[in-house]
Parts: sequence; C-alpha cells; structure tokens
Amino acid sequence: MRGPRGRTDLVAFLAVLSTGVILVLSGVAPEAVSIVAIGLSTLYAAWRGESSSGDRDA
Repeated sequence: MRGPRGRTDLVAFLAVLSTGVILVLSGVAPEAVSIVAIGLSTLYAAWRGESSSGDRDA
C-alpha cells in the first residue's frame, strides 16, 4: 500500500469489517451482514471508478 490510495483502501476495509462485527454483535443474521458487505464493497468500487469486468488501467 503506497500513498493516499492505499490508505483509502485500508480505511474502507476497516470500516466494512467493523460494520460487520457491530452488526453481528447486535444480533443481525450473518446472511444479512454479507449482503450489507457486498453492497458496501460495490458502492466503494463504483466510487473508485473500477469496473468489475477485470480490465484495469494500471
């Protein structure tokens, strides 16, 4: 991880992980937590402008 992009990725990962832990500890079903995690990761990928087809410009 280099620079601000790596830091942003780390913050996003920790936010999704902590959200999942909080939801599980609150009694939410694990299936619902996985749906929330997938939704958050999809939103983050859209915000970053990444496509899911695998054709990256890196």
